[in-house]
Amino acid sequence: MVMRHRFYPGDYFLIWLALVSMGLFFRPLTPVDETRVVSVAWEMWQRGDFLVPHLNGEPYSHKPPLLPWCIQLTWWVFGVNEWSARLVAPLFGLGALVLTADLARRLWPQRPACHRLAPLFLLAMPLWSFWTSLTLYDMLMAFFTLLGLQGVIRAAQGETRAGWALAGLALGGGLLSKGPVILLLILPSALFAPAWLKPKPGWGRWYLSLLAAILLGAVIALAWAIPAGYAGGEAYRKLIFWGQSAGRLANSFAHQRPFCWYLELLPVLLFPWLWWPPLWRSARSCELDLGLRFCIIHSLSILLAFSLISGKQIHYLLPLYPLLALVAARILGGPDRPLLRFDQVPIGLLLTGFALAFVMLPQLNLEEFKNEAEEIAHYTPLWAKLVLVGIGASLPFWRFSCPQQGVHGLTLAMLALMFTAHLIYREVGWHFHDLQPFADRLSAAERSATPIAYWSKYNGDFNFLGRLRQPLVEIDSKTKMLEWMKAHGQGYVVLTHEPDPSLSEEGAAFAQAYRGSRRLMLWKASALLSRPETLAMLIDDPDWSGDSADGAGKLLLEKELDLPSSKVKTRLTKLTIPQGGNIPLPSTGPRYVVRGQLKVEQGSSIHVYGPGEAFWQSGPPMRAENVGKADAQLLLIDLGSDSSAGETGHDSPGGQPAPFLISP
Repeated sequence: MVMRHRFYPGDYFLIWLALVSMGLFFRPLTPVDETRVVSVAWEMWQRGDFLVPHLNGEPYSHKPPLLPWCIQLTWWVFGVNEWSARLVAPLFGLGALVLTADLARRLWPQRPACHRLAPLFLLAMPLWSFWTSLTLYDMLMAFFTLLGLQGVIRAAQGETRAGWALAGLALGGGLLSKGPVILLLILPSALFAPAWLKPKPGWGRWYLSLLAAILLGAVIALAWAIPAGYAGGEAYRKLIFWGQSAGRLANSFAHQRPFCWYLELLPVLLFPWLWWPPLWRSARSCELDLGLRFCIIHSLSILLAFSLISGKQIHYLLPLYPLLALVAARILGGPDRPLLRFDQVPIGLLLTGFALAFVMLPQLNLEEFKNEAEEIAHYTPLWAKLVLVGIGASLPFWRFSCPQQGVHGLTLAMLALMFTAHLIYREVGWHFHDLQPFADRLSAAERSATPIAYWSKYNGDFNFLGRLRQPLVEIDSKTKMLEWMKAHGQGYVVLTHEPDPSLSEEGAAFAQAYRGSRRLMLWKASALLSRPETLAMLIDDPDWSGDSADGAGKLLLEKELDLPSSKVKTRLTKLTIPQGGNIPLPSTGPRYVVRGQLKVEQGSSIHVYGPGEAFWQSGPPMRAENVGKADAQLLLIDLGSDSSAGETGHDSPGGQPAPFLISP
């Protein structure tokens, strides 16, 4: 069946609206990035300090203030709420779509199809469509990059003053959005203008005008940075003027990747268009005009510059996507050519393969994704799996009257996939990232004037969601944590931990999933102090029992006994009991539970012991049953005369280790 569709100027607006609605209705504010952005805005709002951004009571130097400023504007109009804050970055994304279409119109005024196609090429790429609804800085950077390129093109087309003024404003906006990286995103096309601009202007005047635009952008940024630097203190001043910029360019604080990392990912990042045959066929006959040279030179310059920078993340390339969409729109924006019968087959096969891999994920036995695969298998509805497979499997049979109609059809197909992915996320991923229940508990604790501490680095996950008005006490020293808990026994401690079946959450005030399979826990300080083994596991120090730094330990067990002889043989054994196991305990002596939950029976007496607890074995026979959810471990110290060493019961009659017995 041949599909026909009439293009409308606002088509891309409806697709953008659908993507943003998906994000608002099917995703919570996700930690740590989105929650941190709105928490910075919340602290700006409640402090009334619009000069120096703060996070958890401290000056926040990692990003400039433009996005929090814009969120303030929405709150002045609508009051403090989540939905208006989450619309700010997507609105910049909509502006980027408008600027992409307008840039295509300026570059190729005689080819109206280009400005209709360019936004659709952009929206069909999964990375762009997903990031469209996120409350992050990347859509701001894409918007100001395109605004700056608009200025360069206008200057090249004779609108000198207006063009360079626009470029300067874009540089200033970019500097206030994410810092000096905007220079790498706007300047290449202006610096390398001799390679694409004909007829050539007076280059001296061109570069002087470019310098003036850079100075204008710097003045805009410094109008905030200078007073903010003095208001925020010396450390903050050094970070915003040097540390965050030079450090990220030379030797990134995080996300260090090899030089070719972006190149290796391009087949995935440029899906589906890199895999669409009509684009490659049309490229062979496409004339390399001024507009194409402009887009290609600028794109390659950005890709090279970002590859040279050590810190790499896939979303750093988002400002490059509109230029690639312009290239694709120009290639297909010429005379219509008929599509071949199997043009959709490569994309259809790739989508089908991806969908089948997703459906079969639990059976692939990928150990690193085991927990997530079980969640997906349990929660993903059957209809969603069928839709994913169905879209990919049916795509080879879709027929379009021309490549331009094919662009629209594939864009709608990718929109359907994105909608299905959001529905699956709502079923599977929501509870991993929704911090509202946890934030509500912190808010209730704050209202009752209960102190709250956070172990290790805090990223502002709860400040906005809980509308907290006081910072959490951030502690990364084990000794300080112990001192704080002893001083605030009724206070609460927030901790995160990697999944560990041996870690018991019994006694925690609240616990929930956090960013995948990790766990987020809220403990009352006194309850955690009474469980030193649990505390040691939560702070990732199995050798630390929570004792004070002066060497005063905690007495676990004390007992007087008569030795059977002057010569005693002592054996220390580690006993591992599988889940559900029930075994006799041999010999006599102290026992220490390393992990798990053990129900110990001796005659009619029954006790349950957890990690860090000790008991004495003597008298009638004892049996230990593992009643926990994972293997349990027990340390046995056996005391006996040298002559009785072979009678302790640790060995089976055949001389082999008894079941469940593991030597240290």
